Order: sequence, then structure tokens, then C-alpha cells
Amino acid sequence: MKRIVKTAAIGICVGVLLVIVKESFQIDEAVFKRTCWIAAPVAVIGALLINIFYNISYQNKVRKIARMLDEEKPQEYIDGMEVLLRTAKGKNLRNVLQLNLAAGYLESKQFDTAIVMLEELSDGHLQGSGVNAAHRINLCMAYFETGQFDKAMVLYHESQVFFQKYRNGKIYGASIAVLDIWAAINNEQYGQAEELLAMASKTYVDSRFQKAFHEIAHKLSEIKNSRHEV
Repeated sequence: MKRIVKTAAIGICVGVLLVIVKESFQIDEAVFKRTCWIAAPVAVIGALLINIFYNISYQNKVRKIARMLDEEKPQEYIDGMEVLLRTAKGKNLRNVLQLNLAAGYLESKQFDTAIVMLEELSDGHLQGSGVNAAHRINLCMAYFETGQFDKAMVLYHESQVFFQKYRNGKIYGASIAVLDIWAAINNEQYGQAEELLAMASKTYVDSRFQKAFHEIAHKLSEIKNSRHEV
């Protein structure tokens, strides 16, 4: 909706400019109308194309920086995203970049910083189901990691409609699997948590995911031992 309003505003500005040109140079009315019919749509289409190519250029930059996470270099990823965020224009683009930056802080175990950034993006600041799913996954993960289990479980249950769509996907599947394990642990369903963990470990063999599974397995073991001691 905002993009439509912005495009309409550009069209109005072009129209006003053309009127000024007409009056200044005493252009014939018929010639002026034909020019308007040609110039106005060209200007609007041009503005849309510029906006599209601008966003695509940033998407390509994000993809290059994202390789740092695959190489387990979260700080380099954070530094790159901060540079992009300082130069990016447009609210939606900046929100997506902030979401990506928060993912870097999550990866580097700076959970409190990630939570602040992710909570700022709540309440309809993000567009697209995939982007909203990523936001909910990251925020839910951060809540679990910081022991805010009540918040985590509320968000986990509220987000099932998002998670279901991406549960078996290559991008979000492993992260959702970790959340499922956390939820089982929180419900003291340790046997189910172990089954989910074993299944996820076989399904997602990427080194980053295996590291996450190893960490949650260690936490599950600690929790189970503490329960036995009590």
C-alpha cells in the first residue's frame, strides 16, 4: 500500500512539474496533453523499476554476506549487515536488513541484543510470510536460549500457522525442528525431545545445524540430570 501511495505521489509531482514547464514555455495545449500521456506513465514505470533494481542489488549483497554464517564467521556477517543497514533507504528494506542483522547476533550468542532488535520488528513491521516466519523463529529461539520459556511457548503456539508452511523446507526446517525440541523439553517430554533430536540430526546434516543439535543435546542432558538430582 505504501509503495502505491509513493508511486502516486511521484506521478503527482511529475504532473505539477509538467504544468510549470507548459506555462513557462507557452506550450500548445494539444501538444502538452500528448506529452503528459506519454511522460506520466514512463515516469511512474521508471520509478518502480529503479525501486525494484535497488532492492535486488541489496538482496544480492545480503546473499554474499550470508556466506559468512555458513563459514561460521558471525562477527564478519554482523559487520557486513551493519554497513548495509547504514546505507539502505526505504523502511521495508531496512526492516528486512535489521532482521538479518538480528540473526547474526543470535548466531553469535548475543541473545539480548537480538531480542531487542527482533521485538522492535513485531506488530506488522515486516511484509511477506517467509520474512515473518524467520522473525518468529529467531525471536522464539532467543526466548528459549535466555530462559524466557513463557514468552517462547506463547510465540511458539501462535506461530504454528507460519511454521507449518516452512517446517519441511531447507531454509527454516532445521530451526523449526530445534524449536520443536525446545517445546518438548519445556513440557518435560524428554523422550519425545530425544526422538525429535535424533530425527533432526539425520535430516539436517549441515555443520551449522549439527552444531546446534549438539548444543541442545547437551542442554537436554543437563536438564534431565538436574531433574534426577531433585
